[in-house]
Amino acid sequence: MSDLLEVLPDFDTGPFTHLFHSLEKNNISVADLISLEPKEISRKCPLPLADVQKLRQSLVQAMQNDLKILVTKTPRLGSRAVQKTTSPPSVSQAGPSDRHVSPVRNTASVDESEDIRPAHTSTSYHPEQGSRLPILDPRLDDALGGGFRPGHISEIVGESAVGKTQLVLGLLLSVQLPPPRGLGKSGMYISTEDSLNTRRLSEMLDSHPEYQKLPPECRPTMDRVHAVTADNLVWQEHIIRYQLPIAVPRMNIGLVILDSVAANFRAEYETTTSAALAGRAADLIHLGNSLRRIASEFNAVVIVTNQVSDRFDDQGAHRIRTSFQPVPYVDPASSAAIAGQTQPVQAADSQRRRMEVQSLDHQLRFFSGWGSQGLPSYENMKTPALGLAWANQISARLVLKMEHERAYPGVGNGSRDGRRKRSLSIVFAPWTPATPVPIGYEITTSGIKAVGGEIANRQQEGEHDPDLLNPQFWAEDEEFP
Repeated sequence: MSDLLEVLPDFDTGPFTHLFHSLEKNNISVADLISLEPKEISRKCPLPLADVQKLRQSLVQAMQNDLKILVTKTPRLGSRAVQKTTSPPSVSQAGPSDRHVSPVRNTASVDESEDIRPAHTSTSYHPEQGSRLPILDPRLDDALGGGFRPGHISEIVGESAVGKTQLVLGLLLSVQLPPPRGLGKSGMYISTEDSLNTRRLSEMLDSHPEYQKLPPECRPTMDRVHAVTADNLVWQEHIIRYQLPIAVPRMNIGLVILDSVAANFRAEYETTTSAALAGRAADLIHLGNSLRRIASEFNAVVIVTNQVSDRFDDQGAHRIRTSFQPVPYVDPASSAAIAGQTQPVQAADSQRRRMEVQSLDHQLRFFSGWGSQGLPSYENMKTPALGLAWANQISARLVLKMEHERAYPGVGNGSRDGRRKRSLSIVFAPWTPATPVPIGYEITTSGIKAVGGEIANRQQEGEHDPDLLNPQFWAEDEEFP
């Protein structure tokens, strides 16, 4: 608490003198008192929980009075009008070095029903009918029903180097286009790994034909792209929970991107114990609630990128073998004698199949984006990171896939020209149906572009590459003897 006099020089420390020694001994700062849960501070110090809560309430009230920020009860979503106050510093100006004195960070309220907003305008946030955030590719936008819908959390999941960041970088520019082509707003990019690639963003801006056709005053600019880096869960929660609700209306932000949602959770939850998984699930639910609130209250498009994990299914191969085994021949003369013995076996087998259908491994194929055919192939043994707890927080899921060299034996790394084939699938979304067949795309200078026809998984559907049936192809292949 050595920074208390720096943050609040006029704070009355008399009623809390008995707490400061333990707080100072455990390196608890003013920012920690505001951002951490009182139970955690009480357990760490240790101190009475009621005293910690009282101190926290007093600090919050003193900071609100010092900043002249009005605290109002938050009505239902979509009906709250913002009231005029003095706005704290923006997200783009805040950094890890000033966390202990950040006015935005210190405006947290103990009662979560209370909220702090800078009310620079009396505008109420209501969903706009028909508004979409397009990718600016006709085929991809048509599959998305015109683009991403405001008011929802959309997830883009895929392996490394598949093009997730390339897709969201393009959205940071297309969101600035005037309606109905875009939303006419700014974009916020929250990175949990690398910083914003401004060089790539500038390349897209200069090379995209859609932007070249616009007059200079209507073109997207780099000035309307805001970025912040959150390299740990504490800083990430602070940005999303406290700074975003202030920055979104103040900067007229219509797109919030979190790239990626799994990075910090994977780094800080390394164990696989039940307690760790339960704690991670609780944090994921809290994150989903915060993002959903931003999307709903401010009619913003919220997009998160996610990583994938390998999925192991030891019983998968056994189930496939037993499912396709031919029915053995049974002598009719002996069938009556063994009928009584087969009934318990059939009942047990029926029960086992019902349990398999209800298992998570079976249900994953309907919402994960992998294994929709039910076959445990190499390409399907993937699953989005963070599990079912996070899948319940999102409204839409887009899967980006990339063909590997195992997909077509002897053809090389995805195709004969050395380029990997990429495809996009919509697994579920409330405003558009799922894509029956993935859409092929490539990464160009101007961004993501659909290419060729729709790509189907030839291995799963029993189709063959036409080149494999061409004798001339094998005659020219140097690796084929």
